[in-house]
Parts: sequence; C-alpha cells; structure tokens
Amino acid sequence: MRAENVLFILTDQWPASAFSFCGADIPTPNIDRLAAEGTVFSNAFTTCPLCTPARGTLLTGRWPHDTGITDNYAVGYSQQFSPPLTERTWIDEAARLGYHVGYFGKWHLGPINPEARGAHGFDPNAEAHRQPYDPETSNFSYQFAKNNYERQEQGLIRGRAPFWGDTAQPKEECSPFPVMENGVCFLEEWAAGDQGKPFFLTVSSAEPHFPHHLPEPYIGIAQELKEKVELPANLRDNCAGRPWFHAVAWWPCMDTSPLDEEEWRTVVAYSHAHIMMVDEAIGRVLDTLERLGLRESTTVVFVADHGDMEGGHNRFDKGAYFYEEVWRIPLIIRRPDRARATQDAYVSLIDVGETLFSLIDAAATAERPRAGRDLLPLVGTGRRPDSWPQTAYGVYNLYNGMNFAVRAIRNERYKYVWNPQDIDELYDLEADPHEMENLTEEPGLADTQAELRKQLIHWLAEIGDDLPSRVELLPPAGTIVATGEAGP
Repeated sequence: MRAENVLFILTDQWPASAFSFCGADIPTPNIDRLAAEGTVFSNAFTTCPLCTPARGTLLTGRWPHDTGITDNYAVGYSQQFSPPLTERTWIDEAARLGYHVGYFGKWHLGPINPEARGAHGFDPNAEAHRQPYDPETSNFSYQFAKNNYERQEQGLIRGRAPFWGDTAQPKEECSPFPVMENGVCFLEEWAAGDQGKPFFLTVSSAEPHFPHHLPEPYIGIAQELKEKVELPANLRDNCAGRPWFHAVAWWPCMDTSPLDEEEWRTVVAYSHAHIMMVDEAIGRVLDTLERLGLRESTTVVFVADHGDMEGGHNRFDKGAYFYEEVWRIPLIIRRPDRARATQDAYVSLIDVGETLFSLIDAAATAERPRAGRDLLPLVGTGRRPDSWPQTAYGVYNLYNGMNFAVRAIRNERYKYVWNPQDIDELYDLEADPHEMENLTEEPGLADTQAELRKQLIHWLAEIGDDLPSRVELLPPAGTIVATGEAGP
C-alpha cells in the first residue's frame, strides 16, 4: 500500500481554546474545518512552555535532558547549541525513507536546519548566522532588548511595541503569508512532478506569537474585536503566595506595568485578530490540498508549541511556570479514513512527535530511544483506552540563558509544580480553575500533595531526569548561567 502524504501545520504560542469551534469570539474558519473533519484532542499539553525546548521534544520525540535542548536558541543569554545530526528528527527520517520533504517557516533550533537534515524544500541558510551567547564577545543585556522594542515602536503607525501596533506593511508581506505561500508552491510542484514519492510538508508559523503588529484589514478587525473582549478573570492577580520569580519581568515584554485595563483590551483584541490572520494564511494551504485533489491521501496534523498568557495572572507572553494558559495547547489530527471525534485523553507534544514518526513508519533506535506515544490509535474515536493515564508532565530548565528548574504534574483535578529553587505550587483546578490560590500549606491536602510529588519523582526517575540528585547544586532562580550573575 502506498504511504500516505503528511501535512504538518505548526504554530507558535496559540491559546488552546482560541478558536470559534471552541466557542471563542474569534472567527477561525480554516482550523474549524479541520476540527469538523478530524479528531480534536481536548487535553493536549506542551512539554515545556518555551519555544526551542518544546520544538526539540516535538522534532526528536525525546526529553530535553536526553537531547540537551533545554533553552531557546540564540536568544538573550542563551548558550543553547543546535542539536547535531545524530539527534534524528522526522525530517531526517522522512527524507531517508523516500518522502519528498518540505519545511518552511520558523525553525528556532540553529544552523543544523531542515536543509542540513535532507529536506528537499526549505528556507535556504535558515539560522545559519545566529549564534549562542558568548560572554566574551556578546553585548546582550536587558536594556539591549528593551531598546530593540523601542526601535520597533518607531516603525509603527501607532501602538506599543512589543504588545500591539499598526503597521503599514502590506498584508501579503506579513508573516505567515510568505511561509504558507512556500507551502502552496511546494504542493503544486509536487503535484506537477513525479508523484512516486509521498510528500511530508511542514509549514511552521512564527505567529500568532507576539509582537501583535497588524496590517489592514486586521487593524480594523482588532478595533471591532476590542468591543467584545472579555478580560481574564485572573488579570489582576499579583502572584502572591507563588514563587517569587513569577512576578518578575525577566524580559521587557514581561513588564506589563504600563498596561491599564483599557490597553489590556487592546492587547487581547490585537492578539485575537492576529490569530484570525494566521488562520487565513493556513487556509491557503488547506485550499491547495483540496484544489489538487490531495485531501483523501493526506493526513493533516495541527498543533502549537505552547500556549500564551494573554493577560492571565497579569502576564504577557510566557515564563518559567505551568499555568494552564501556557501549558495547554491545541491539537487536531485529520486522517482520510477516520471519522470526526473529540478525544479527552491527556496527551503531550512529545506524543505528537512520536505520531509523526509513526506516520512514516520510522522506528526508533537503541542509541536514540524515543519517549512519546503514538496517537494514531486515538484518532477517529472518542473512546479513551482504559489503561491510558490521565496525567500530564512538564519540564523547564532555562529561560533565555537564566536558570529555572521546574517540574510539573497534573491530573484531572490537581496540579503540583515542584520549584526546588523556591516554594512549590498546588492548585485545585476544580475549585480554582484560574489558579489564584496556592494550596501547598493547606493541611487537608498534604496527602494529595505528597502523592503527586511521589508520582512526579517516580516519573523523573523513569525517564532518566536527574534533577532530584542535583538540587543542592542549583543556583538561585534567574541566575545567568554564562556569567553566574543574577538576571535579568
């Protein structure tokens, strides 16, 4: 039987429920049609709410302590390296197994890129000139990042960089339209050529990650949406009773002090309009599948690398924490031979990676074992296997070169977050869905906390994460690893 084609749509920082099919007041007709024909995973979680580490687990099906992909690549003080070719990804494997492979858009894993990994269609020299932080030669500082945002603001018609703004740039020149156009061209060229090889196309949108700088007509759309914005119930949370580093601006975009409630409405409206713009761009690739008659031979996977705080806990962007806003992710898988379904099994981004390997029949090796679970048996059914654990796990190590050791576990009611550099967190998500009260000091929940911690430590041992054995060696939270100084 001929291998099926694969279209993988990866986006950056998309709130899990920010779709009209989820009831949000954000028209997303193109993702909605995927949801109407595919399997919506309603309990999907990222492995780490930070771009590069999340993408590392997605690409390799392996945890950060196995790959060394623990921080953002070439951002701030980060010394993250580009993973070597010995770390096999589904890009390498698809090329090796005879697929016609394309990868366009955001990479964020350094110069050993899709081109180096054998892709046939790619962005030439992606990230070839970006370099990790070198304390001897780099001039990065918090003020440097702040100045960069101020320069962005000068290029806007109006707005506040990096939060929101109006740009005069034509829509078709704004990302992700050029990325999706590359995907369209890849499919057209494949369809016009030798179809003896199936295709594996990835279109990776850096949006709707901020900055939410929009062209027309989305400027006008954002203004209309502003009238309908409902601000998060935890917008004015000051993170009291939580680890001290939750409320610190480790990066200029985390400094939300200039935003009053009125401007927060603008920020959220621009974020939602940005989501609509990305949905429009993705629709062009989905339309091309239909136009070329490829829908019935192509599995489509849509996922985001992590969520977005979007005002939750008075935070913008993300940080070293596991609030629902950033931990949860959207995930839809549409297969030609499977019915529409909603699946509530707890699944992880690392499972999405394993599923992509499975779609191309790429077995793991003894030298590079993979940790994810194949989700294909869950596609097309709302039935969850009795043996499937309703548990999510997450890991966090570094934020742009600053040390934050965090591990998290969540079940259907409680979330426990181990912060060995400060106090732990325990939330009752049934009674407190907005995570406003840390219950670690609640005597009546001591057994619950102990059991969750036990499960978490057992899981860390199971996957080979040695954090419990090096707790005494950890520096204070936020320490810049390259210099030993306190960040930011």
